[in-house]
Amino acid sequence: MLRTSVEDIAQITGVSTSTVRRLCDKGLVEHKKDYKGWRWFPEPKRAVKQVKALLDGEIKIEKTKTV
Repeated sequence: MLRTSVEDIAQITGVSTSTVRRLCDKGLVEHKKDYKGWRWFPEPKRAVKQVKALLDGEIKIEKTKTV
């Protein structure tokens, strides 16, 4: 079974792999991690939709205060 990787999502959405990783780390894109800590996307269509919505401004990201 093939799994959808960060690289796949980045290529489909036209962003860098760093951007996809950051969005995942912030909890904005649904993903899972395998036993090695690699991110993968059980629902790739949903992940692509989430990334595109974030890029288009449909989902607002709240800024956190730095102390």
